[in-house]
Amino acid sequence: MQGWRLLNFEYSDAPSNLAFEEAVARQVGAGKSPPTLRFWRNRRAAMIGENQSVRLELHLDACRDLGVEVVRRFTGGGAVYHDLGNVNYSVCAPKPFSSSFESQQTLFSRSLECAVTCLKALGVDSTGVPVNTVTVHGRKISGGAGAVRWGAIFYHGSILANTDLEIIWKILKHDQPMPAATAFVQSTRLPVSSLEVELGREVDIEDVKRALRDAFTRTLSPNLIIGSPTQDELTVASELVKEKYGKDEWNMKM
Repeated sequence: MQGWRLLNFEYSDAPSNLAFEEAVARQVGAGKSPPTLRFWRNRRAAMIGENQSVRLELHLDACRDLGVEVVRRFTGGGAVYHDLGNVNYSVCAPKPFSSSFESQQTLFSRSLECAVTCLKALGVDSTGVPVNTVTVHGRKISGGAGAVRWGAIFYHGSILANTDLEIIWKILKHDQPMPAATAFVQSTRLPVSSLEVELGREVDIEDVKRALRDAFTRTLSPNLIIGSPTQDELTVASELVKEKYGKDEWNMKM
């Protein structure tokens, strides 16, 4: 099987991290970068799905007061909270790797399965449930979202390790009244948990990354090769921050 690049690479800000996600998808889809597994973290950020309304999903005043960046993803799904206690992972392969919709969905589901395997290795039994959610005793501990775009199949998710759970309910709206006719995607609110809560101790972020890497190796059987971002990816990401992810025209458009 073709070697996969393992990237342990992140920016300090959410717009740059999401811009880099798109840059990787574009480069992998164009055949300029290899299939990639990436680990990364964000400082405090509210991540909105591509087709969501910021104002229906978030308490924007609370986000501002708490220093929580608001950034829109290019993937679907619901609103989530990131901080340095989250471990985020991204899986990206060229579309010819899997041309049928069923196979694309299989890559999504197997990526989520990796999160379940990771959690079990760390001592937490969890369950993957539709859509793109992992729960422990009915509480969400991991979730993800995907897209098929730019010639690539892309999926990213996060595991709540030492996340500040109190902030989640300060910034996310509990009740989301929807207009009668709307194209907005509405988040499903669930109680949340973290590895720290479930294990009763702080969790080493590097332990979570190692468990995730091992889970992907067992589940997807890739030949993982530690790599670095290409100059083209860094350049595209920088441009996307200026043109898209760093601008209200994208982040606050709905």
